Amino acid sequence: MTRLVHFVGSLPAPLTTDDGDVLEWFVQRSQGRRLTGVPRDLDPTWVVEYLREREKHDDVFEVVRSGDFADYADMRVYGIRPGATLEPRHVAMDRADRIGAAVTAFRALRDRHPELADTRLQISQPNPLDLALFVFGGAAVADGLPLGRALRHLRTVTPALRNLPVFVEAVLAEMARVTAEHGDMITWQVESPIAQLALVKAARFGAQAPVGRLVARQLADFLARAHDLGARTVLHLCYGDYQHKELLAPRSLAPAVQLLNTVARDLRARAVPLPPAHIPCAYGAHPAPLEPAFYRALRRLDPDWRVIAGVVSPAEAQDGIRSLALFEAAAGRSAYGVATACGLGRCTVEEAERAAAATVATAAAPSEVARTGMARD
Repeated sequence: MTRLVHFVGSLPAPLTTDDGDVLEWFVQRSQGRRLTGVPRDLDPTWVVEYLREREKHDDVFEVVRSGDFADYADMRVYGIRPGATLEPRHVAMDRADRIGAAVTAFRALRDRHPELADTRLQISQPNPLDLALFVFGGAAVADGLPLGRALRHLRTVTPALRNLPVFVEAVLAEMARVTAEHGDMITWQVESPIAQLALVKAARFGAQAPVGRLVARQLADFLARAHDLGARTVLHLCYGDYQHKELLAPRSLAPAVQLLNTVARDLRARAVPLPPAHIPCAYGAHPAPLEPAFYRALRRLDPDWRVIAGVVSPAEAQDGIRSLALFEAAAGRSAYGVATACGLGRCTVEEAERAAAATVATAAAPSEVARTGMARD
């Protein structure tokens, strides 16, 4: 099996001035290998600009915790003003026209590169749960989702969960509009660090089962509703990467496996096909581990997932190749794709160049699983 190159999405700000240039950057650095999609992220800081822009609705939102987003500890938290009613327009990402412009540039790119005829434009789409929690519960997120101190953040987390349906409606409305106009051109990368982080935290408290059911149900429901719109998706998990710092450090891939297995059961019950899933192994500034135990849980991963191994080390390609071998040995199959753990928006231009080259080199590495037919124990 030929592994695909998966570029998670964002680029350093100096490289994001023009749609065509961004798309061409990824294609040129793929070195002719097949891509899962050609990304055009509209914010190199993921959702920070979205959070800043909630101020334009100051008739509904009020700042209950100041912050200027310098790091996780400097996250601004919003509340709803007394008597105000939150509506989808207040939380909409308002990107439909902007995505349309990226599609126009992508069509021109495909005209220049006939080999991309079956490749789609990749647009990042934060899970509505993540948007809601970062808007209202940034303090809890910044503290690493502290279950032991949850009451401290109850007044910010509660409105996030109460108003989650408003975020879902806003996101799905934009996806529906864009899909109706450009659906055959786009893959939506659904990004949910909160789901991944919740399972990592729950594992430390022995609460994986109840927490896993809750976050997996929400994630599966959103993926199913996107599927019903005719949207094609790929799932991206994350440990947080703001300023190259993870919110929580994983001890193994067991939380990711539990989350994905639960999502798989929910999607299968609704006759929704599983999208490709990107499993990050590196986190923050840390490379993917080189200990087999970290990957062992992949033996239990539902076999229908097409997994993208987030093992690439920008600093040293050989480390990523060794991590990929451990990943595939534990999973008992070759990876569908290979990627870094997160986007490149927090990198320097030089770091992004090295990361892209390392991704291609890792994807091209020989697969012992494919060669020997190794299966899981």
